[in-house]
Amino acid sequence: MARKIRKSRSENIRWNQMIEALRLMNFGLNNIRLYPPGHSEVVGTVKRLVETLGPILEEQEDVGFGFMEELLYIEGSVSIEETVSNQMLVDRFARCRVKYLTFMKGIGVEDLSILLQILNAEAIKPSAVMPAEQLHLKGVKTIHIVEAEVDDIASKSKAGKRKTLYDWYVRGIDALRAAQDGLKAGPDADLKPLYRFVDDMTATMRNKGYEPYLLLPHLGRGLDPHLAHSVNVAVLASALGDLIRLNSGQMTTMVMAAMLHDMGRVTIPLEWTQDHTQLSPAERLTARQHTDWGFLLLTRHEDVAPQTSLIAAHHHGIPPRRVANAEATLPPSYAADIYHRLIDIADVYDLGMISDRYYWKKQRPERILSAVMQRRGARFDPAMVKLLVTCVGFYPVGTLVQLDDGRRGIVVRPNLANPSRPKVYMFEEPETVPTPPPGAPPPAPGTPAEPQEPEPVILDTSELEQSGLRFKASVVRSLQPLPGLDIPGLLEKKKDYLLSYTI
Repeated sequence: MARKIRKSRSENIRWNQMIEALRLMNFGLNNIRLYPPGHSEVVGTVKRLVETLGPILEEQEDVGFGFMEELLYIEGSVSIEETVSNQMLVDRFARCRVKYLTFMKGIGVEDLSILLQILNAEAIKPSAVMPAEQLHLKGVKTIHIVEAEVDDIASKSKAGKRKTLYDWYVRGIDALRAAQDGLKAGPDADLKPLYRFVDDMTATMRNKGYEPYLLLPHLGRGLDPHLAHSVNVAVLASALGDLIRLNSGQMTTMVMAAMLHDMGRVTIPLEWTQDHTQLSPAERLTARQHTDWGFLLLTRHEDVAPQTSLIAAHHHGIPPRRVANAEATLPPSYAADIYHRLIDIADVYDLGMISDRYYWKKQRPERILSAVMQRRGARFDPAMVKLLVTCVGFYPVGTLVQLDDGRRGIVVRPNLANPSRPKVYMFEEPETVPTPPPGAPPPAPGTPAEPQEPEPVILDTSELEQSGLRFKASVVRSLQPLPGLDIPGLLEKKKDYLLSYTI
């Protein structure tokens, strides 16, 4: 299930406004199907929709609705009741290949009228041009559509392969590889697949939560480590940005910058990255120039935002925060913005996962987090360190921990409400095959039964005993993995279940 809706001072009012906006969208799509765009029924509904969205957009700049996996997501939470009452709307958006829809501040009647006409035409007969591209051609800048991939739609059929978050991760690495190769070859690289990937990630995180994504860096064995590093930084930066409520435009800009911050690595000879011997002084000097090359390669592409190029140029140059001349190590014309600070801490944290160069103790996640915390106020902005701890928890995903009863487990989910109480995979506990839910229809005669994979035992350390006076279990300490204990291998075996939103 998706995470619960975030609390705010105007929660109930905003929720009701967004439900009303859904109702008016449904009416608008029905009316545009029956009447011409200029008819009073259509215009009146669109005007009421603009009036309903107005107070929300004044408060939070943009508002999003997700239509994923046949469910309706509203502002970070799923509403089964609203899905049922708006099932026709959900089905229509699925046919239009719309996964997520964002309305931005400044939206008007004409913009919404164009959107309704495009979606109505798409629902009747799919166009060769995707709805997002049609909006762009019409000059609509206040509506952003995240498109559903064709293979995502195909995977819903019985014969289709079920897509997992790990498949998405591999696809992101492939999209980044193609983008880097294209940018290296010339200024006309096609960055649309990478932008679609970024849109997909930020929209899904915004609606369903970022928690399963934090497992992905532990499952990337055998993948290109440098490309995986950039995707990992983008994932963590997106999670951090979601916590501080960056809007959709800001998230897209920051995550694209995170994806391409190491663009200059394409200029480093491949054999240098594969050879584990120490580089010569001249080779090290050349390798350090990858930030400059990244800046030059990105600035020549018109679809790359200026912030992306600047972050690529200075992602190894964040200065201390509490010193009087805090900006001394950066050029006078450049000051680190929120994007830079988020990507910086995500970059260093993930580097600790893949490299022994800066962090000892065999890439233990809690040791990396401790190293970052010890440098707050000197190397890192204290506010960013606090945000990182809130995001990953006191026991980050992948940490081997011991419970108060002596049992061991691996952390697989952080707890946003209580960083010291994560969800733990009890890999030493016997697994059981799930029983079918009551009332489930029996398989048809002659149909071979599909083998059921045993579910891993997941312990939520925030659960209370029946008395409500104490927790069922608590983490007492983190452990050094014993020789022969392959934590990534244990996670790999159960990755399909561990990466789902069901735990």
